[in-house]
Amino acid sequence: MHHTPIYVHPEGHEITVGQGLITACTAEGIALSMPIGPDGLAALGAALLEHATTAAQEESERAGAALGTDLSSELFALRGRPQAETFRAVNEALRALVKLEHPDSAAGGFAAAIVNVLELGIANLPKFDGEAAE
Repeated sequence: MHHTPIYVHPEGHEITVGQGLITACTAEGIALSMPIGPDGLAALGAALLEHATTAAQEESERAGAALGTDLSSELFALRGRPQAETFRAVNEALRALVKLEHPDSAAGGFAAAIVNVLELGIANLPKFDGEAAE
C-alpha cells in the first residue's frame, strides 16, 4: 500500500494521498481516510491555494495595520520634536510597508489604521474665519 505524503506538520501530523484515498493522520496515529479521485484532488488543491492566498492577504493586512498603528503612536510621541524626526518615522513606516507581501492588502490595513486618526486630527484643527486675530 503506497501513500505519498503531501503535507507533514512539524509536530508529526500528516496528510497522504494514495490508492484513491486522502488520509489525515495525527501524530498519535489516529487516521481518517476519504475516497478522492483526480478531479477531487485538483479541486482540493485549487481550494487550498485560494485559502492560502486569502490567509496571506489577511496577514499582510494585519501587518499593514500594525505599522499604521505604530506610526500613529510614534507620531504622537514626536509632537513638538523637529519635523525631520517626524518625516523619518513616516519614511521608515512606508519603507516597511512596501516590503510586505500582498501590497494592496498591506496598504489597506495601513490606511485603515491611520485614516481615523487623521480624520480626528483634521476635525480638531483650529477653525479660522479668514480674519486676522487682534
